[in-house]
Amino acid sequence: MNSVIEDIKERIDIVSFISDYVPLRKAGRNWVGFCPFHSNTRTPAFTVFAESNSYHCFGCKASGTIFDFLMQREGIDFPEALNQLAARAGVQLRQRTVQDEQEDVLRSRMVELNAAAAKFWGHQLLQSPKAAHVRSYIEQRGLLPQTVEQFQLGYASDDWSGLLGYLHDRHGAKPSEVAEAGLALERENGGYYDRFRGRLMFPIHNPKGQVVGFGGRILGDGHPKYINSPQTLLFDKSSLLYGLYQARETIRSSDSVVVVEGYMDVIMAHQAGFRNVIAPMGTALTDIHASQLNKMTKRITLAMDGDAAGQSAALRGLETLRETLDTHVRPVPTASGLLRWERELDATITIALLPDGRDPDDIVRNNPDDWRALIANAQPLMDFYLATLTRGLDLGSAKGKSAAVERLTPLLNQIADPVERAHYIQRLANQIKVDQRLIEGTISGEQPERQRKPNQRQSRPAAPPPVFSILEQEARREDFLLSLLIRFPQVHAVVSEQLRDDLAAAPTLRELWNGDVSELFERVENRVLWDLWRSAQAMATPNPIEWLETVPPELQAHGERLLNWDHAPPTRSFRVTREAEECLRPLRYRLGKRWSERLGQMIAAAEPGEQERLLEQAMALQHYLRATSEPRRSSYFLDTRDSLK
Repeated sequence: MNSVIEDIKERIDIVSFISDYVPLRKAGRNWVGFCPFHSNTRTPAFTVFAESNSYHCFGCKASGTIFDFLMQREGIDFPEALNQLAARAGVQLRQRTVQDEQEDVLRSRMVELNAAAAKFWGHQLLQSPKAAHVRSYIEQRGLLPQTVEQFQLGYASDDWSGLLGYLHDRHGAKPSEVAEAGLALERENGGYYDRFRGRLMFPIHNPKGQVVGFGGRILGDGHPKYINSPQTLLFDKSSLLYGLYQARETIRSSDSVVVVEGYMDVIMAHQAGFRNVIAPMGTALTDIHASQLNKMTKRITLAMDGDAAGQSAALRGLETLRETLDTHVRPVPTASGLLRWERELDATITIALLPDGRDPDDIVRNNPDDWRALIANAQPLMDFYLATLTRGLDLGSAKGKSAAVERLTPLLNQIADPVERAHYIQRLANQIKVDQRLIEGTISGEQPERQRKPNQRQSRPAAPPPVFSILEQEARREDFLLSLLIRFPQVHAVVSEQLRDDLAAAPTLRELWNGDVSELFERVENRVLWDLWRSAQAMATPNPIEWLETVPPELQAHGERLLNWDHAPPTRSFRVTREAEECLRPLRYRLGKRWSERLGQMIAAAEPGEQERLLEQAMALQHYLRATSEPRRSSYFLDTRDSLK
């Protein structure tokens, strides 16, 4: 798999690939344009480095290879990116089976039939006399013709076989094919009939813009009010978000997303110009939904009904987001003057509770400014918890006070910032009328579950390392650091602290990189595995062996090599951290060298006014390189300079 990834990167010209998404212009040996991942309209901040097959945005710090670009741009995972890029590069990933070929044919047929169904129902809505009442309903709801066209709304008449007949006559579809696509049902006594009848139809798109399923709303009396397509090869409501295809560009450019509950809420918001609004399809947010949103923005607002059911839905959505979204580790000073390391959510989540009896569709339609104000004034996460988790408790009783503290202590304990934590402790103490020192004592005595150490895998005895070339040496060193990070929790704190110290000593370098661990990894598979591991850590403290079973099959062999590292250090803590430090220094040096080469190219192509700023960065970078150029000797890796002798 490693050679396949490199083969794909070599075969696909990154400038040509990214040019399909971003207009680029030549700037010396590089190419520049406006970043597709954040709002950037004055000065092009996005640079593609043709020689190293990489890109970097100097605004939002997005960077990586074509794999990273495609995953972030399309909101897809690594296996899907690998398949798409392999197909573009003409690289065979594995020997395809007959079943693979059959599934591809079936999937393509389903896409064709779903697209045809959307077209048929769209025509029915606009032209059929039977749809007059639906057109009247759409007009009453205030939907404009261009909005109907944008979301491909349609109407499925009461006919039992209207769609079946159309797909048979125009597309030669067998009834069994239509049923397999989720568009028809089989009768118990034989034959088939249309699944959707007498309903306003909402086509549901995947991130590529293909229609993969439908939602249908009945008008007038009838039950259920909404039905969705069944599970198919294309349609999985736990992984699809309504309106995401139409909203993703705005979500990226505005760096924010608003999650609502219904199809009409999404459509009306988009029509009014609020195009960062999406909705799950009759379900709570899932971890897959959260992962998709996390790739596009760190600012998420949940707009939920203000009643008990809406708040319950908000709590479920919040729990999923908190478990799935990225976290970062930050130092927190203790009373003794030492530091402890705590996880903090690497996202901003707010809650917009709607007025009783009103939904987003109603609010936006009556006064868009009301909606704008509602989202702008959304509650911070902890404010919502303080209000919601104490509702229904008798806060005048000892039992009610105790229950409130018990419910909120785990959440207060996860606030890493001491000032913010003190603020909410004081808020809770005032709310339940107790001495805040009692709450502080409860918090300090609780160890967060996420800090408990996982079962550590026993390492095999160390053996003398073989001699490798410089590139092999760097790749193995990178692999080794990732192996330590996954198997030994204490390593992450050591690595993160060093990267923060680097940027604290040279603030100018913050314009070049963020100080994230992932920036040390050049290998695509290592970055992806690290992201997957961090996501797993956000939900619990995972066992590495059990976690490995959850990673994509394409990465499992590499992951197993990391967990069974041949030259692993002893498990004693001081040896583990020492080896991590020794391994980290040359990787930091490599990061600096990579940027030194990039800056050299940029200085040569820059205008005189811009050169001064770049030269300042180059000087800071030289200091950084000198500070990292004298690595200590590792018992597991030869020094890079030794391999040159």
